[in-house]
Amino acid sequence: MRRAIVLSIGLLLLSGCAEDIRTVVDDLFGAKQVKPAVAAVEPRYCYRTIGKVNCYTQPLGGEEANRLIGYEGAAPRATSSTGPLRP
Repeated sequence: MRRAIVLSIGLLLLSGCAEDIRTVVDDLFGAKQVKPAVAAVEPRYCYRTIGKVNCYTQPLGGEEANRLIGYEGAAPRATSSTGPLRP
């Protein structure tokens, strides 16, 4: 009975180190962790027009900036943090 309690406590303590132990074992046996490639997001800024939505790779300036309906990538200006990401 005492042996089972000690074994249970030992397993409980080691469970907190599971990720570190897995990393060490993978390094010992040469298993490389492959990180998934992150696709680069092409910037796109979409503006409302009379008949349709037009998208550009650069943000428009001046009066056209008020027609922005969505964007992907960096914010076109500091105050434009609302709205949908895609049209």
